[in-house]
Amino acid sequence: MARRFVALLAVLVLGNAHAEPAMWAVAGAKNTVYLFGSVHLLPEGGFTIDGALAEAYHGAEQVCFEVDSSQLDEATTTTITLARAIDPEGRNLFELLGSAADRVRAGAAAAGIDIAPFAPFEPWFAGLTISVMALQEHGYDVEHGVEQIIEASADQDGKARCGLETLDDQLGMLDGMPAELQQELLLQSLDEAGQVDEVIKPMLAAWRAGDERALVRSLEEDFEGYPELAEQLIYARNERWAGLVDDMLDETGDILLVVGALHLVGERGLPALLRERGFEVERR
Repeated sequence: MARRFVALLAVLVLGNAHAEPAMWAVAGAKNTVYLFGSVHLLPEGGFTIDGALAEAYHGAEQVCFEVDSSQLDEATTTTITLARAIDPEGRNLFELLGSAADRVRAGAAAAGIDIAPFAPFEPWFAGLTISVMALQEHGYDVEHGVEQIIEASADQDGKARCGLETLDDQLGMLDGMPAELQQELLLQSLDEAGQVDEVIKPMLAAWRAGDERALVRSLEEDFEGYPELAEQLIYARNERWAGLVDDMLDETGDILLVVGALHLVGERGLPALLRERGFEVERR
């Protein structure tokens, strides 16, 4: 399960030789839904709206994301996050870790990370935060990610926005992970904190090249040995989202849908599921 937290963050990422990130057009009776795979954290200048994406964006009447951040203010986001990040029974990080607490302390010391400030939180949130901090230290930031840039353009252009799920839906999936898996993810986030470029650069290269096969390999490696987690975080969501896209294809205006890149590849990716539903899906 190496690379899991950092990889999932960059994308919660040899076939056709496309020279830009992959996009698909799904044709309905009245409109088209465009599917674009995102990377959530990128270095400054790492993404611009151009090429086939620019054409789809300008023609879309609505832009949709995994979560519509326009429905969230800072106070609401903080309230939702803390409700999930803090144990409802009042146990701190080390109580929740149990026998793994010493391993986490040793891993934090080896990584040069002060683990004490994370004591109020559950292990999944500590691991997530440590991974975000490591990415930021290497120049990757949500402010430069795909969603942030497209959201800013949509706001400027007055485009309607929507979301496939809520922030609480997303955090609830992480909060609901078994204790043992939360512990392992925290330990791996500590182990990977100094290896961000080694983990991220190959995946970013595959994303930028629109290399579906490489992204499928990344997806398989990230969840190797953990099929239940892959089912919960990727495949079950793809199934739900396929139903929502089906509904979107009953609307009249074109829609651009932006989700994590790993949701769009493989036999159980969103484009494949929509083909199974009988829609014409074209790679752009």
